[in-house]
Amino acid sequence: MKRLILILQLTGFFSLQAQVTVDEFLNSAFHTPGLKSLTWQDNYLNERPYRLAPIQKLEFRTESNQLDPERQDYALRINPANPWEVKRNTQYFKTYQEVVQLDYDRTLKAALKSRYEAIIEWQFLTKERQLKEDEKRSAEKMISIVEGQRHSALFDANDYVKLKLDQVETVIELEEALFKIDTHHSKIVSLLETARFKKIEWSYDQIISLDQLQVVVDSIAAQGVARGEVAYREKQITLATHEWELEKANINMGFLQAQYQPFRTEQGRTPWNLSLGVTIPVFNPNKGDMTKRKLEILEAQGDRDEAQQESLSGIESMKDKIKSLINRHHEVGTLITNQQTNSLSSTLQQLNDPAAVVRLQRNLTKLKSITIRLEKEILISYIEFLSYAEALQQRPLVNFLSPTLSKVVIGNEN
Repeated sequence: MKRLILILQLTGFFSLQAQVTVDEFLNSAFHTPGLKSLTWQDNYLNERPYRLAPIQKLEFRTESNQLDPERQDYALRINPANPWEVKRNTQYFKTYQEVVQLDYDRTLKAALKSRYEAIIEWQFLTKERQLKEDEKRSAEKMISIVEGQRHSALFDANDYVKLKLDQVETVIELEEALFKIDTHHSKIVSLLETARFKKIEWSYDQIISLDQLQVVVDSIAAQGVARGEVAYREKQITLATHEWELEKANINMGFLQAQYQPFRTEQGRTPWNLSLGVTIPVFNPNKGDMTKRKLEILEAQGDRDEAQQESLSGIESMKDKIKSLINRHHEVGTLITNQQTNSLSSTLQQLNDPAAVVRLQRNLTKLKSITIRLEKEILISYIEFLSYAEALQQRPLVNFLSPTLSKVVIGNEN
C-alpha cells in the first residue's frame, strides 16, 4: 500500500510538472476529425475502386416462340462499356482525389490558424492578468497611503471613497481576467485533450519579436503567394469540367447478342443467331445533367476569381496593417519610457509624495495594457497574413511564433 501511494504521488508530481509545448499544440492539428476523414477518402481512392469494367451489362434472356413450349429461345446479351465514358470516369475520380489532397491542406491550414490564435489569446490573457494584479496592488497601496493621512490635513474623504470604489473595480476586473483564462483553457483542451492534465506556460518571452516579425512578413510577401486556396478552386473547375464530360459520354453504345433456338436443329438449320445493335447519338438524353454541370463550372470559376482577389488583397491589407500597428506600438513604448524617466517622475520622487508616485505607476500600467493589446493585434494580423500567403501549412511545418522559426517535428500526419 505504501508503494502504491508513493507511485501515485510521483505520478501526480510528474503530471503537474509536464507542460504543453507550442510544438505539441500545433502538431495536434494533424489529428482533427476533418483531416482524418480526408485521409480516409484519399486512401480509399488509392485503391482505384472507381475503375469501370469493359462490359456494362450482361443479360440472360429467354422467350417462348409463338407460345409453343417446344420452341423456347435462349439469348445472351452483352452491353459493352462506352470507352469514352470509362476514360472520363477515370479522369473524374483522379481529379477528385487531387481535390481531396488540396482540401486536406486547406483544412490543415484552418486547424493551424485556430491553434495559433489560441496561443496568442492565451499569452494576451496571461499578460492582462498580470497587469490587473499590478493595478490591484497599486490600488491597495494607494488606499494604505491615504489611510495613513487620515488624521492630517491632507486627508480627503471623497478621494478615499473613490479609491475604495477603484479598489473594488480592480478586484472585479482581475476576477474577469481569471474567468477569461479559465474559459480559454477549456477551448485549448477542446483542441488538445492532454492539455487538461498539463501546465500551459506560453509567455511573450518565448515569442518572435516585432522586428523579426516584420522581416518574416517582408520576406514572404516578396516570395509571392503560394497556390493553396487558388489551386483548390482551380482544381474544382477541372473537376466540374470532367463531370460535364462524363455526363456527355454517358450514352449506351449498343449491344451484342448471341441467341440459341434448339428447335431449329430438328429442322436441319443452325440454332445460333448473332445480333448487333449500335446506338446513334442523334439525341442526347443527358442535356439536363450537362446543363447542371456547366453551371457548376461557371460557379467554380467565380469562386476561383474571388479566391485570387481575396488572397492578393488580404496579403496587402494585412501587411499594411502590421506595419501601422508596429509603428503605434513603438510610439506607446516610447511614451512609457519617457514617463518612467522624465523630470515629472524625478520631481515626484524628490517631493516624497507617495500618492502621486502610485498614481503615475497606475497610469503607466494602463499604457502597458494598451501595449499588450497592440501586441495581440499585431500577432493576430501576422497569422492572418501567413494564412493568406498559404505559409502556415507548408511542409515541413514551421512554428511562426518561435524567435528562430523552428520546425515542428513532434508526431506525424497519420
